[in-house]
Amino acid sequence: MRQSLIAATLLIGCWAVDGFAQQPVPPVPPTAMSREALEAEVSRLRTFTQNGAVRGQRPAGCTSAAQRQFDFWLGEWDVSPSAASANANPPIVVAESSISLHAQGCVLQEYWRPFRGAHGHSLNYYDAATGIWHQTYADANGTHSRFEGRLDGAGIMRLDSLTPPPPGSPPGKRRMSFQKIDAETVHQWGEVWDAPSGKWITEWEFIYRRRAASQP
Repeated sequence: MRQSLIAATLLIGCWAVDGFAQQPVPPVPPTAMSREALEAEVSRLRTFTQNGAVRGQRPAGCTSAAQRQFDFWLGEWDVSPSAASANANPPIVVAESSISLHAQGCVLQEYWRPFRGAHGHSLNYYDAATGIWHQTYADANGTHSRFEGRLDGAGIMRLDSLTPPPPGSPPGKRRMSFQKIDAETVHQWGEVWDAPSGKWITEWEFIYRRRAASQP
C-alpha cells in the first residue's frame, strides 16, 4: 500500500512538472526589446503562413509602364482657367488640386478644391485586363461622373464620359483630356462632339502649375 502511494505521488509530481514546463512564456515587452528584435518581430507579423509557406501579405502592386502612364498628374497644383491666366503676373488661380498615389501604386486619388464651388474627389485606375483607364468622380454637391479611356500616341490621356450631360447642356458625347506640357505643367480640357461640323469643340480647360517644392 505504501509503495502504491509513493508511485501515485511521483506520478502526480511528474504531471505537475510537465504542466508547468508547458506554460506559455510571456512575450517580451517592446520597451525591453533591442532594435534588431523589434525589426524582426515587425517583419514576422507582416507575413502569414499558407500551405506551409511563408508569403508576404502585400501584393507586388502596380509597377508596369502602362500602370504608370498617368503619373505625370501626381503632385500639388495651382489651377488656372486658361494658359493666359496661368501666365499672368500674378497668375490667376481658381483652385488647388492634390493628386496622390495609393494602394501600392494602383490608384491615383484626386482632391479637387476650387475656391468657389464644391470640393470633390476622383479615383483613377488602370485595368490591365482591358488596357483601359477608369475615373470615378464625386463632389460635395452630390453629383458624380464616370470616364474611361486610354493614353493616345501623342501622350494625351483621353477619357470618354460615361455620364449623361448635365441639365441645360447641349447634347453630344463628351470627353476629358490631360496632357503633360513639361515637368511643372499639365493641361486639362473638356470637349463635346459637334455632329454638324464633325469636330470636337472645347467647353472648358485648366492649366495645372506645380506648386514649388512639391515634386511627387
